Order: sequence, then structure tokens, then C-alpha cells
Amino acid sequence: MRVSATRAEETGTTSWAAARKWPAGTLHALCAPLRSRGRTLGVATFLRGSGRRPFDRADAAYAEDVAGRVAAALDLAQQLG
Repeated sequence: MRVSATRAEETGTTSWAAARKWPAGTLHALCAPLRSRGRTLGVATFLRGSGRRPFDRADAAYAEDVAGRVAAALDLAQQLG
């Protein structure tokens, strides 16, 4: 899931990032589920500030790859632990 703050949210009295408990200045977010063997173990959230461009499809594909590897490692750690 990709999401970005709107201009109104950027300049509002309550920060878009603060409302989500993200670092100040966050304007773009990308979330990828951590899935392994048919189970969802969590979510990886990638954040960008105003100095960076919004996330695109290539970023989403990369995030899904990273999330898959993290999920596999977590799953293996749970099996061994």
C-alpha cells in the first residue's frame, strides 16, 4: 500500500505523520505485509520525507521482495526458537 500526505494534511494543525505516530516530516509511506507459508507475521513500513519523491511501482516491488525475505527469516527463527 502506498500513501502520501495531501497539501492540506502537510500544513494542517495536526501533522499527518504525528497522527500515525511516524517521525516528523514524513510525507510518503509504503507498507508491505510480512507473509510466510500462508501466514501474515507483520508489516514492513518504509517512510520518506519531503525531500524525496513519492513511492512508485518499482519501490513497491522492491519492498515486497525485502518483506518476503524478512518474513522468511522471522519464520525460520520462530521454528528454531
